[in-house]
Amino acid sequence: MGSGPQRHWTAKQKLQIVEEGRQTGQMVSEVCRRYQVAPRLFYLWEKQAQAGALEALQNRKAGRKPNDTSAFLEKEIDRLRMVVAELSSENLELKRGLLASDIATTVPKRKKKS
Repeated sequence: MGSGPQRHWTAKQKLQIVEEGRQTGQMVSEVCRRYQVAPRLFYLWEKQAQAGALEALQNRKAGRKPNDTSAFLEKEIDRLRMVVAELSSENLELKRGLLASDIATTVPKRKKKS
């Protein structure tokens, strides 16, 4: 087992071996021998499977857990929205100023009656 060739087991295969070793009537040493897995490795996989099951069953909020990237992107979107709002406001002020100055230059002034 220790001197044999190294194998790469998929998660599904590891779980299958662990489940087989947990079955009543099956000896862990027998299952390990059948798959050429060291008992120490079997118990490591068993511990990892239990930890993963516990993690999966924890009470959490429903939905996706936001990761750091999505939080950063949401902040960036909010920042860009503020920039667009500010630029739109400045643009509107400039248009109003141009419109007011344009009207002032095109409307003839009335002559005062003396």
